This record gives sequence, structure tokens and C-alpha cells, in this order.
Amino acid sequence: MSKKNKKRQNAAQTQKTTAAQSQQSAAAAPPAKGTSTTPKSSGARSNKATKQTSFPERLLGVVTLKPAIYREIAHDHAATMQAAIVVIVVALIVGAIAAFSVWHTSIAGVTGVANVPTPPPTQNPIARGVVMILQELLIWGVASWLIAAVAKGFFKGETNTGEMLRVFGYTRIFQILLVLGVFGSTIAAIVSIIGLALSVYGSILGIREATGFTMGKAAVVGIFSIVLVAVVISFFTAFVLNPFVTSLLPT
Repeated sequence: MSKKNKKRQNAAQTQKTTAAQSQQSAAAAPPAKGTSTTPKSSGARSNKATKQTSFPERLLGVVTLKPAIYREIAHDHAATMQAAIVVIVVALIVGAIAAFSVWHTSIAGVTGVANVPTPPPTQNPIARGVVMILQELLIWGVASWLIAAVAKGFFKGETNTGEMLRVFGYTRIFQILLVLGVFGSTIAAIVSIIGLALSVYGSILGIREATGFTMGKAAVVGIFSIVLVAVVISFFTAFVLNPFVTSLLPT
């Protein structure tokens, strides 16, 4: 090999070595101030929690209105069964409270413990409890479907009925406070109002975390859907469900 070619080869090797050292130095250097090595999030839907929380932790997070827990529940398909458990247990508790309130009112009216008239025959405690349980399940299913439909159809939200079933199912836990208003006392009424406020806010928060909407847009979707569902379920319960269940469980 001539001296000229050998010099060219050595020069090329030196350039390769220098380039490799430069790349290694750039990779090892810390990022500049104000920059981040992680990609930016595109919204609430991509901000999924990295740690899977337990069922009790999720219940506590929902009650304390933690956005990250609502987001995790919305995107975790395994949480659908957990949400169903919450709805069923809450429905049983709500039904039991409703049945007890009717029974207590009946006793008060008969014995004169309180100046309360005896409820009509249609207020069978068992029938009333069954109606409340079925009503809770109907509200869960219908409201979840309607919220998802409104969010997708009118506001182009990236959500589905499954996500709404999970989020709305967990927020039904606030119904335990809301139903206490049936006892008629001042304290029970205050607790019921608090339960209603928490239920509405929790539902809106869940919609926001599932869809990536702003809080304002989630509130519009949630309030519109909840009001519509309340009207439909109230009419259905009064004219279909209540008479049907009462006919099966007469006094």
C-alpha cells in the first residue's frame, strides 16, 4: 500500500472515531434547562395512571374527587365489574333505606308516635325497596349510554359507553347520602343535598377525565344528560315500574 493511500485511510478512521465520540458525548450530556426527555401529553386520555390502584383505593379516590383515579377507572376495562358491584351494593342499600323509611312512616302513622299519616297501600315497603333497586340499575345503564352518545355525537368526544359505565357506576356511591333525604329531618335534608352536589360534580369530573374535555364542556354534557335521564326515569318509574312492582307485591 502506498504512503498516500495509507494517509487517506488513517484520516478516514480518525473522522469516524471523532464522530462516534461526539455522539456518545451528546447522548451522555444532561438535557438543557427547561426541556423534558418525556413526550408531552396530548390530553386527559393519554395521561393514564402508571400504577394500578386497588378497589378500596379507587372508592376512596372517587369519594375524595381525585382526577387521576377517575381517569384510571375510565380507561381500565377490568373496572367495569367493580363499577357493577358498586351499583348493585348501592342499589341494595338505597332500596333498604327506602323500605325502612316507608315502614317507619307506617308505624309512626299507626301508633301516633309522630303526626304522620299512614302511607297508601301502594307504599308497600318491600315494593318500594325493589323499585328503588331497579331504578338505580336503570339510571346507571341509561345515563351511561346517553352521556357517551351526547359526548360523541354532539361534542366529538373520544369516549364510549363502557367508559361511562365505569365512571358513572363508581359515582353512584354518592346516592347513599342522597337517599337519606327520605327521612325528612333537617340534618337528613342537608346530607342529601351534599350527596347530590358530590354526585353531580363527580359525574362531571369523570366525564372530563374520560373524554379529555374541559370542565365546562363536561359540565354541559353531564348536566344535560343527567336532567334528561332524570325526567325519563321519573316518568317510567311512576307510570310503569312502580305500578308493576306493586301489583306483584301487594300489601
